[in-house]
Amino acid sequence: MAEPGTASTHLTDRRKPVLVTDFDGTLYRGDAPLHYYAERAAHRLPAADRAALLDGLAGYLDQGAPVLPEAVDGWEAVAVLGRRQGLGRDVLNAAFAETRARMAGPALELEVPTGYAELLLELRGRGVRVVLATNSPAEGLDPLLRRLDVLPLVDEVVSGTGKPAGLHRLLRRELGLAEDAEASEVRAGDAARLLVIGDHWHNDIAPGLEIGAVGAYIDRFGRADGPAHRTAPVIEDLLDTVRTWADARSLAERN
Repeated sequence: MAEPGTASTHLTDRRKPVLVTDFDGTLYRGDAPLHYYAERAAHRLPAADRAALLDGLAGYLDQGAPVLPEAVDGWEAVAVLGRRQGLGRDVLNAAFAETRARMAGPALELEVPTGYAELLLELRGRGVRVVLATNSPAEGLDPLLRRLDVLPLVDEVVSGTGKPAGLHRLLRRELGLAEDAEASEVRAGDAARLLVIGDHWHNDIAPGLEIGAVGAYIDRFGRADGPAHRTAPVIEDLLDTVRTWADARSLAERN
């Protein structure tokens, strides 16, 4: 696993297709950690304020962006709602850290989408390099990865990526370019070897589109934050796009 915020020293084959996947809400999903985070953040609030936070999260998870347009995902929804109730950063950070630690065990239900897991294994077998890039810090991440049994699905885990800026650097690294290379320096044929997939448009998709990579955007909450080659509310509806990209790369390599 790469150190937080740094590129791995693993040598990559610059000719390989590369799929860069997000973690939270992409490689795994589940709302149980979000409810737990909200409960831990709110547990010392007066009853009415506590109910407002918990009910607000439930409404966001059910109805999405129209209810809380400031929040990109459920984690951010808890933070936004918590700040509305006067919770400070220390309280929210402590609740978040407690939640992430608890996720390493079986108490909170999580799911790795079966179709996506099977596709990643298939693609790796066909020579696609799969990189998991997450903003989550390295501390406590490995037990969660092992609990979910996702390490066999990827070639490399980059923790503490620092997206979106860190993803800009990572994608250039995968193409063998300087991390500060301008988008205009990326050749179209090289960029086509990259596919980015995730549920946060600004963090996961925009850095790829900027250099000409294929983008697959999970827009669960109907935010429509930006364009992508394919947008869908669940990852299952993006799998054909990923497979089509991989097929095209295989054809390009043979020609």
